[in-house]
Amino acid sequence: MADMEQVLHFFANARFLRLLDEAGRRRLLADAAALTFQDGETVVREGDPGDALYIIVDGVAAVEADDMGTVRAVAELTDGSFFGEIGVITDQPRSATVRARGRLQVMRIPKDRVLEVLKDYPRVREMMAKVGVARTEDTMEKMSLAKDLSLSGEGVITDSEEPQADGEED
Repeated sequence: MADMEQVLHFFANARFLRLLDEAGRRRLLADAAALTFQDGETVVREGDPGDALYIIVDGVAAVEADDMGTVRAVAELTDGSFFGEIGVITDQPRSATVRARGRLQVMRIPKDRVLEVLKDYPRVREMMAKVGVARTEDTMEKMSLAKDLSLSGEGVITDSEEPQADGEED
């Protein structure tokens, strides 16, 4: 993993982290752990406690959700994307399973640290909540479409676009 200055530079350019000043990014990183996963390894599992936020530093993560016993691919996330925000903000269990697609490097930031920093950055908290709602709605829509198509005998193609809240840039 890169040194602290390289990670701070990455954080300065990652989607929601651009809304934090350098002091906020340093506070988030204070308890962050750099983790590497290999192809197919599970990063978080649906139903587990939402105990951390993850930011993708390098690689691709596949997001899957259980639809009454059928696992459905709902999204792919890439460099600079984050996941785990729903569980961190709402204190609800994980709403999806995330697996490495190839080699995946992430920063894991504990829930307590994220919530502490978000107290001082309400705009970031609001944006994360909007992204969480958009992702939930997108997942529900894809699962409903997949169910409809499977009943009709057709396949389903999911896109790799990450839902974005109003005002969020790539």
